This record gives sequence, structure tokens and C-alpha cells, in this order.
Amino acid sequence: MLLDSSFLIDLMEGRPEAVALAKSIDSKGDQLRLPAPVLFELWVGVGRTGGRAEDQKRLVDLETAYEKVGFDSGDARAAGELQATLHRSGRALGTVDVQLAGMAIFRSEELVTGDRALATVGHGVPVRSYRQK
Repeated sequence: MLLDSSFLIDLMEGRPEAVALAKSIDSKGDQLRLPAPVLFELWVGVGRTGGRAEDQKRLVDLETAYEKVGFDSGDARAAGELQATLHRSGRALGTVDVQLAGMAIFRSEELVTGDRALATVGHGVPVRSYRQK
């Protein structure tokens, strides 16, 4: 399972829906993976808050807690094709969101997210969400 930044942030903030989903996933022993585009988003967030040492430490701890997965050419192709399809239908996702969706499609892995746009994207993106659609 690929973890989205919205899920990780909600989990760190103790949001009940995210915590409940995390417990459910943990009880099943599913493999949780941290995509490189999510790390980018989280490091941007740390930088925007001034790069406080405690925020940096939390992120480093998060990085060590999960297997990291890069964004490769197969992911890029799936993401590009998805974005083109969405664009033709008058819709689009942000760059990182479409990269994550492409990774989920290409790798046939569920994307765990609290992001409504990702949760409702369709087009074969395997998503597990705890937010109401």
C-alpha cells in the first residue's frame, strides 16, 4: 500500500478516521510504503514551517518507519496517461497527486489517502480512503 501525505498528516495529528484506518491496515499486516513524491510534499511542508528541528526529526523518523519507493518510468507513463485522460474530460489533478495515482495504477497497489480528489479520481486508481466522498 502506498501512503499519501494527507493520510500521514492526519495520522500524526490523531484524526480518528485516519487512526482507525491505520489500525485496520496494521491488523491485516499489509506492507506500507512511502512514495518519493510524498516525501517531497512533506519536506516542503517542513520547510514552510521554518524547518524546525522537531518537525525535521518527526519526518526523518517517518522515513525510517516505512519502506521508501521511488518514482520510475513506468509510474511516469501511467501518471501521464491518467492526466491526459483527466484533461480530456475537463478535470486534472495536481502534479504530485497524479504521480501518486500513476504509481498506484502501475504497481497495482492501493493508495491510502484522505484527499477527496484522489479518493474520487476513478479511472482504475486503486484507493483506500477514510473520508466521505
